[in-house]
Parts: sequence; structure tokens; C-alpha cells
Amino acid sequence: MKFASLFSKLLLHCIAVILCFFSVGSLYGQDEDPVQDDFFREDQFYLGVSFMVLQSNQENFSPKGLSRHFQWGFVRDFPLSASGKWSSGLGLGMSFERYNTNFFRSPEGVNSTQFSIAEDSDSPLFFSVHSFELPLSIRWRSATVDDYAFWRVYGGVSFRWNYYNKIRQDALLLKNSSEIQRLGAVAHLSFGYNTWNFFLAYHLSPFFDQQALSPTSIPLELNPLKIGLIFYIL
Repeated sequence: MKFASLFSKLLLHCIAVILCFFSVGSLYGQDEDPVQDDFFREDQFYLGVSFMVLQSNQENFSPKGLSRHFQWGFVRDFPLSASGKWSSGLGLGMSFERYNTNFFRSPEGVNSTQFSIAEDSDSPLFFSVHSFELPLSIRWRSATVDDYAFWRVYGGVSFRWNYYNKIRQDALLLKNSSEIQRLGAVAHLSFGYNTWNFFLAYHLSPFFDQQALSPTSIPLELNPLKIGLIFYIL
């Protein structure tokens, strides 16, 4: 709970900082500083799609169907060098994830749930998660002030608030379940040339809130590795 409270405060502060940066003019723009003509920024909209490779600590875990991820948003660029090749990025975006699994959900009491591996006759369940994200990144690119097609490598962490989730299994439909964590962090890396870029990401925080599940000797884990494409639009 202390971590969640601290994380919530950090999230709110980051949102306030982003809104402030988005509302003011460019501090380092080339139009406002004719002395440093090479000092430029690359503010960008982004759009990405990935499939997710799921792993779990449960024996016989085998996802049923393709799990997928969509993301979109805007990143404010803050140059770290006069050439503009190194910079940091601070953004605001949204994402949607759908997880297809072979888990089976069985309630055990009022505030306790047990997940197990579905039998052949059972209906497996899926999770969908909607999130607000704050991507923070260190960025390298081969760009110049006159070149808009360049190589890039961006890496960092996205802090997320999972504001909506849905669990579905046959006739069962749960919305905004407490069984799924509301706050989390994702490490991400993108690299490529011009608009087309490869995207990799791995979740750094647990998917499930263990306090909402039945006590077990081994905590339930679901770890996604995202592999896909991300498009940057100037």
C-alpha cells in the first residue's frame, strides 16, 4: 500500500509537469535562439501495435490465441546536446492490452479468488486492460536540423495507471476487478529508421494483486513480452 500511495503521488506530479511543459513554448527551439541553429527538438506523436508473448509460473500454462497490445500518444523532446543527437523524452499516452490465457477462474469466498489451469472441458478466460501511460526515455538519433529521416534508438520506462480492466470467462464478465494491479511500470526499447521502428517492452511490476487472490505457496504470475512496431510522426 505504501508503494501504491507513493506511485500515485509520483504519477500526479508527472502529469502536472507534462501539462506545464505542453502549455509553454519551446525553450530551446531554433526559432527562438538564432545563435544555436543546430539546437533542435523532435516532438512526436506515436502509434504502436505489438503481440505479446506470455509467460507464467504455472505449470502447463499455454495461451489460447494471440495476445495483443495497442498504444498511442505524444512525446515532448528535451535535447541534452547542442547537436540534438541526444535528448530525453517525456510523454503522455494510452494503451490497450488483451491477454488470452488458459487460466480458469474459480471463486473461493467473498474476497478470495483462485486461478488454475483450465481443463479441456473448461472455458479459458481473457483479460483486457486500458491504461494511461507516462513514457520517460533517453533518446539517440542521427538527425540534423534539416534531416527528418534518421536512425534512432529510444529506451526508457513507462509508468502506467490501469484505469479499466475486464475479465471474461464464458458467461462470467467482471469489470474493474481488484485482482489486476492498478499501477505498474514497463521497460521499453524502440529502434529503427524514419517512421518504421521495432518495439520491445517488458513489464517490471506484477500483473495480479496477490492480496485479492487466494493464499498460495507460489504467487500467481503473468509476464508479457511485447514485440511489435511503433511509428513516430513529426
